[in-house]
This record gives sequence, structure tokens and C-alpha cells, in this order.
Amino acid sequence: MSAIYNRIYEDLYDEIRAEVIADLSEERFDQIYQQVVADVLDKVESGDITVTAASVIEMIYAIANEQANAVIGITALDGSGNQIAIGSGVLYHQVGDLYYVVTNNHVVENATSFEVVFADGTSIPAILRGVDATVDIAVLYFTSAEPLQTVTFADSEALTKGSIVLAVGNPNGYDYYGSMTMGIVSGINRYFDIDGDQVKDMFVNYIQHDASINAGNSGGALFNLDGEVVGINVIKIAATEIEGMGFAIPSNLVAAICADIEEYGVSKQKPVLGITFVDIASNPDYFTYYGITLPAGIENGFYVIAVMPGATLGSIVQIGDIVVSINGVDIVDTTQFIQFFSQYHVGDIIDVTVYRSGQYQTFEDIELLPKVN
Repeated sequence: MSAIYNRIYEDLYDEIRAEVIADLSEERFDQIYQQVVADVLDKVESGDITVTAASVIEMIYAIANEQANAVIGITALDGSGNQIAIGSGVLYHQVGDLYYVVTNNHVVENATSFEVVFADGTSIPAILRGVDATVDIAVLYFTSAEPLQTVTFADSEALTKGSIVLAVGNPNGYDYYGSMTMGIVSGINRYFDIDGDQVKDMFVNYIQHDASINAGNSGGALFNLDGEVVGINVIKIAATEIEGMGFAIPSNLVAAICADIEEYGVSKQKPVLGITFVDIASNPDYFTYYGITLPAGIENGFYVIAVMPGATLGSIVQIGDIVVSINGVDIVDTTQFIQFFSQYHVGDIIDVTVYRSGQYQTFEDIELLPKVN
């Protein structure tokens, strides 16, 4: 909340400056001002000062008038120049007249050309630098002689449940360009089966929030009250019995992926094992239904039901194997594995132990690979 108090005291500074500057040097006045701000922030941290509704409203107005301008439109086109998708994007990095914009991969996939679209309806051709299909992130770039607003990524690890957040994007297309909605963080480190393979995905520890988002918000920003981006909106759960369940990719992961794509053209963040499996501990009915008899004494691990050729474990494990440990860490269940495996990056080396044909086998020095497209 420090930005709120800095802004309040900047206003105070402007009001009293003219009255006292005659009696103090400008340098000395600035020193006093900085000390006052520091003293006030100390009181804020100790709980002696309470954030007021007015100060929060002021911050929301500031974001609407400043940082929200960094959220633009993304139009994806096919080879004939026909529009196939509209989404949102966030300008996050400027190098001279070159601007980088992050959006979701699902906004740009299957397209052959792209445009970034601004509030006044003008557009500029953009070039796709690279994508991370696993996390659903894409980075484009374009040039502009006109100065444009960019954002700062927050430390999403510092985000807590109950934090106020603002979603900015283009819900339902450009007729609602730059819409802003407010909500709170409903939960952190949410995992779910986004690709529909009946297994909770381990790639993203999503931020759950209840700020309204809709089709077209994809790739838009989720701001904190300091005007920093804490996440990139990616999906909502849409059902008649569900309201207010939106999800954003945490900014720490987004920033790391964007840095990789800028430098290498690909992301080196999230590896994929390349297997479809059933969690033995959590899904006993699966084995009963299909008449599969598990080996005596095997109560945990991943029973492999499909293998993706060319993936990390594509030429190593077989259907019917039971993956019991990675790097010496026993696999207890999917939730435990997700938390454990999230520490690894593409290029890391692991060992994998499987139970096959009545015996344990350990495969060493396996390089983790990205998703096979």
C-alpha cells in the first residue's frame, strides 16, 4: 500500500510547497518531505494508520487513468486476412521504439498474422516472438514512434487471499475496449485440469479471483492497488451454477516466460513428462472398473495409461508402468507431485524410478523437455 501513501503525501507536498519554500532551500524541503513520507510509512506498517476508502478509490482512479492504458487489443488473422480471434494484451517492456506485449497463446494460435489495437481504433501489425503453449503465454512485438504506457510486474509470491485486484481487458470484443472490473483474490496456488485429460495440470499455480472476466479478457492484466500486474487473466469457469471464478497466471511465472521468449524465442520454464496417468492413491475405482490388478504392496504412484512420443519420458516408460519416484522423492499423490514437480525447469536433469514386470527400474540422467506440439 506504500504507493497510496506516497501519492497522498505528494498531493500534500504540492499544496504546502509554495507556502514554505520561501523559508527553506528546495533541497532541504525535499529532505523534510522524504522524511515525512518515511515516518508515515513506518506508522502504516506498525498499524497506527488505517487505509481509508478514499485512498483506495484514489488509487483505482490512478490505475484507470495510467497503467490500464498498457492493456491493449490483440487481433489474430488467418492467411486470408480474416479475423479469427480477439483478445487482450499487456505492454510490459520497451526498448527504444520497440514494444513487447504478452497475451495468451490461445488468442494467437492458428493465426498467421497479428495486429495490436488501441483505444482510438487504430492498429499496428505485430510479430509473434514465441509462445509457451503449456502455460498459455505468447509474446508479440511491434514498433511505435508514439510513447506508450507499459506495466511493472509485481511479486506474485507476495499476493495473499483477500487482496483487492482489478481486471482490465476487452470482454466480448472491442465494443467494450479497456473494461475494468474489481474483485478480490479468492485463492492462490489453484491447480485444475485445463486440458481435459482427467489429470490436474502441474504447470501453473493459478490465482483465483472474482473480478468479472469474459471472452476477450484473455491475455489482459490483473492489477494490484499499486498499479502492478500480479497476473495475466486466462480462463473462467462458466456454468449456470457458478459465479465469479476467474483465473490468472501469476506474474512471476509470466515474467520469467516472457524473458525467455524475448531472448530465445521459446520458454524454458515448464517441462512436461509426456505421460497420461492415473493416481493410484486417489483413483482406486479406476482399477476396479477396468479389472486391473495392482502389484501387492504398491499403494502409491502413477499408473501410466498413455505415453507421448518425443516427450521427456516418451522413449523411457511404457504403458502399464508405475512411476513411483523422481529424484528419490516418492510419489504420494497428484497434489503432492504437483507441488514437488513445480520446482523444475526445462533442461533440468532427473532420475525416474518405475515398477515394471515385478521389479523396480531406475532411469538416470533424463533431460526435462517442453511440451511436444
